[in-house]
Amino acid sequence: MIKLSELHLGVLSALGGLALLLASAHFAALPGQAYGAGTMPRLIGWCAILLGCFMVATSLKHLPAMLKPHLADWVRTPRLALSAVVCLAVIVFYILFAETLGFIPTAFISLLGLMLVLRTGWLTALLASAATTLVVYYGFSRLLMVPLPRTEFLSFLG
Repeated sequence: MIKLSELHLGVLSALGGLALLLASAHFAALPGQAYGAGTMPRLIGWCAILLGCFMVATSLKHLPAMLKPHLADWVRTPRLALSAVVCLAVIVFYILFAETLGFIPTAFISLLGLMLVLRTGWLTALLASAATTLVVYYGFSRLLMVPLPRTEFLSFLG
């Protein structure tokens, strides 16, 4: 894996913020609200752009050394490299299966798998995955009223 400098990460952060702004530009407003579904994505997008600009500006004093990417030391450790690959695989798993399985099972399986690969004990991984999944579910679905993917066999949760 290539180790990116602050300059590279600043550019990526600004581009990601710009992509978020463009993606959320057409989100519909909520009826009766002063803000809509795009409020938070736009705020995060602007913050990412500002952070990226700050990172680029502060890294310009070390410009020659930063332009040359190099391999990070942790890539040479197989367990750490596997952990990075599993993190990416969990994201892909969630994208592919959240609509089919629903948020709760997909998030629980993702968190549990990730914690076990990162060498968390079984009991701790089970309890933390269950608690985190339920807190995130109720926080987003009830408090923030964000519709999360649902499944029929867990409809009793509300």
